Amino acid sequence: MSEDDDILRRRQLFEEFAQRYEQQQELLFFPKPNWTFPHPFVAWAALHDDREACWGPPARTLAELRMYALSWAIRSKVNWEDKINDKEIMEKWRAEAEKQQESLPRPEKLTRRMIDFVLEELPAYARLVDSETGIQAGPFDAIWFSDRLLSDDLVSALRTEALKLEDVPECLKDWHPRSNGQVLDLVHPSLYPVVYGRTHLRDSALVEAPGPDPKWEPARKPGESPAKGSFSHWISPDSAYYWLAKDSLSENHCWLPSDFSVAASGEVSLVSPYINNLHPRKHAGLYTIIQRVVGSFVPLFERVLSQVNGTDRDLLRHGQDDPAPGSGRIERRRIYAHMTGYPWKYIGTQVPCIWGEHAGEVRWPEEFENTEAMHDAINLLPEAQDVYNQVLERSIVPYSLRGKTIQCIIKLANIHLTPEKSEYPGGSWHVEGMLNERIVASGIYYYDEENISESRLAFRVTTTAPPYHQQNDELCAEIVYGMRRHSQPAQDLGSIVTSAGRALAWPNIYQHRVAPFHLLDNTRHGHRKIMAIFLVDPSLDPIPSATTIPPQQIEWVIYAMEEAHQDPLSHISKLPVELLHLICAELEDVEGSRYISRAMAEAIRLDLMDERKAFAHTREKEFRWSFDMCEH
Repeated sequence: MSEDDDILRRRQLFEEFAQRYEQQQELLFFPKPNWTFPHPFVAWAALHDDREACWGPPARTLAELRMYALSWAIRSKVNWEDKINDKEIMEKWRAEAEKQQESLPRPEKLTRRMIDFVLEELPAYARLVDSETGIQAGPFDAIWFSDRLLSDDLVSALRTEALKLEDVPECLKDWHPRSNGQVLDLVHPSLYPVVYGRTHLRDSALVEAPGPDPKWEPARKPGESPAKGSFSHWISPDSAYYWLAKDSLSENHCWLPSDFSVAASGEVSLVSPYINNLHPRKHAGLYTIIQRVVGSFVPLFERVLSQVNGTDRDLLRHGQDDPAPGSGRIERRRIYAHMTGYPWKYIGTQVPCIWGEHAGEVRWPEEFENTEAMHDAINLLPEAQDVYNQVLERSIVPYSLRGKTIQCIIKLANIHLTPEKSEYPGGSWHVEGMLNERIVASGIYYYDEENISESRLAFRVTTTAPPYHQQNDELCAEIVYGMRRHSQPAQDLGSIVTSAGRALAWPNIYQHRVAPFHLLDNTRHGHRKIMAIFLVDPSLDPIPSATTIPPQQIEWVIYAMEEAHQDPLSHISKLPVELLHLICAELEDVEGSRYISRAMAEAIRLDLMDERKAFAHTREKEFRWSFDMCEH
């Protein structure tokens, strides 16, 4: 190849890269919906002209994920926050970490700077520990937990009151459909949900499915368009994202939250007259407990929202001088490109290319005799910053729920194992709800367990495409980010043990999965019991709730009528019992009735489950879309 041909080829490479970078920037800065918090169904969108943009969290280098794993391994130790003040222990941890690197391939090793950075960051994590509640950071950003969030008396009361929901005849126990008789629902939002076009508001109007101008969106003047970037605009036909929003919205069902008022002190009180599927008279004691538990979770949720508010508020900033948000642990470099006859062009701040050149030759595995030779050819690998740079503190922008009315969806469920069914196979990767519910964070309290092995909750997240350095450089992307051509950019974020007494909260943009567990003693029964709280996005207008929708359970109506029949001051007490029963029977058959029988509610639940199963399957692309490394 002549010198002129070589210059021409390099010029073409530069032009291709510069053009691709400009196209990426156009997508990265396409107006993102201006919601405060990231939602799993808004993290990915297809724009006009077959262009794609992703507002998911930025991809992390494998090196940074390994740094998180090392940090979490240390912070999982008992009294770690005290031990970090002991220089001898810290040196022991450093030596152990360095020893663990010896047998690893070069690209997988943590360098001395990385290990030092992790150790230097530990005091920052220690300062985040709340001595009163025990709240501290978990395995990854915005995951928080505590092993002493609830007092012993509150936990005891929760166990006692929840046991009353279990203490019913076997024929009345609500084993979750398709759970192999292992999951017992005590309170579940899929039973008696909002059914669009059937469920009534308190003024008897029907609840309509979300659409271009749903009745439960803020009122607008005639002819006025919704604010650009708002939820209403996002689901309106003139939005570039309409088709995705429409696919993410159920046209049939929505879980029904209850409204809770959060005082300045953090104390929580129920605003709604009831919690769906939990009778307020029969279970008044549990109502009091749930309010206290929700109140205890307020500081957990505030920490979750504060960290996603800081890390992901501007989700993509690869073209700025500072490192991409949430990636401040890894050293990045200002990247320039230059060709003869062209000015130097600034093309971003990125992790350096492993080959040491930004637009040089692509290297292929076939070029190398073996893996070791390939690793030896690497000129640059990701490296940690020289010193700790307050990246943890900068990832948090405080957000308070005090003084707000929040909407929470409550769930209580048990997993029961028997000698005949001694193992729980684990769950699937999922996020909670659909776009209708706008769930922004999830919280779980594990209030009881017996005779089961250790169980974990694992997390992963779909990220934006990593900022690869040149087209087709698959080796670089694989070594730096663990992603190959056409792979799905979902990165594992670690896992956490879910032992009894642990409270846990995380953002709903993270997918989660229950790991398998089994009986310790196969001759005895075992169980695990949880209370879950799904937080509706508090930065958006409220969705239909138990405040605006009366109970739909026909059994509750019958119970109220039977109570009234026992009250001598009630006119209903004067009715013959037989007539009372006839009235109750007729309620189920009235066309357009606001009440739903148990049999109908169970049928609706199956429809809801089928709809969401199909949704999860068809929208998997949004959670794990393909990383192509190529422009066409």
